[in-house]
Amino acid sequence: MNEKLKNTMVEYAHKVYDENLFGAHTNNISARVDSESMLITKSGVNFKDLTVEDIIEVKFNETDKCPSDTLKDALLHVKLYGARQDVGAIMITSPVFALTVANKKVTIPPVLDDMAQIVGPTARTAKTNDIFGISKALKGRGACLLSDIGILSTGTTLNEAFTACLVLDKAAHTLIMAQAVGGCKPVGKIGAVLEHVVYRKKYSKTNQEARQDIERFMGTKVYLETWVKVKENWRDNMNYIRSFGYNDQ
Repeated sequence: MNEKLKNTMVEYAHKVYDENLFGAHTNNISARVDSESMLITKSGVNFKDLTVEDIIEVKFNETDKCPSDTLKDALLHVKLYGARQDVGAIMITSPVFALTVANKKVTIPPVLDDMAQIVGPTARTAKTNDIFGISKALKGRGACLLSDIGILSTGTTLNEAFTACLVLDKAAHTLIMAQAVGGCKPVGKIGAVLEHVVYRKKYSKTNQEARQDIERFMGTKVYLETWVKVKENWRDNMNYIRSFGYNDQ
């Protein structure tokens, strides 16, 4: 099982590089193995050249056995897995646009629909290695900005974490370009919250399971679009959003 997971991590490391999400700062990808351990990429390895030999297993209660050159980065992942039992994968990357915004320590509004759906109603900035601040920034969200690094994205799977990373960097790019021409009108707050809640509740797991079933049947990759019907005037009803379990306090 671990070898398969390692190969998947290598695949996504190469995707991160190909999508220009890899930067000069320390970048790591990790995946939860079980309740006791995780796999993580070694620090300082260029994702372009990363292989399965560059992935190590770290037990949550034996971090002292982690190689010294990766220990500092691994501890952040270990703490986050401990704080968020729902997280199965973490990516820390340094794409240029997200890093630019993160260094300004600003919050990105929902400038894109797919940002609202996948990342959340906003993308907050947290200080690197501040696990309390990072957990707060991630509350109700799939990713956040890390000052001086770029993006920390999470997901139940590596694909979810990668998608959140990709979308957040696109949102940062959009924000920078919009500010250059006078600004932009983001998605409304309530609308952004509902888009995120509906996506997480209705789309993410359901669509993934349906896609996997179809792929097994057809023996090839497929891509699905999911449409969600909502109640009339939902934008004006915060109680409706809270009925999905959303609480941003």
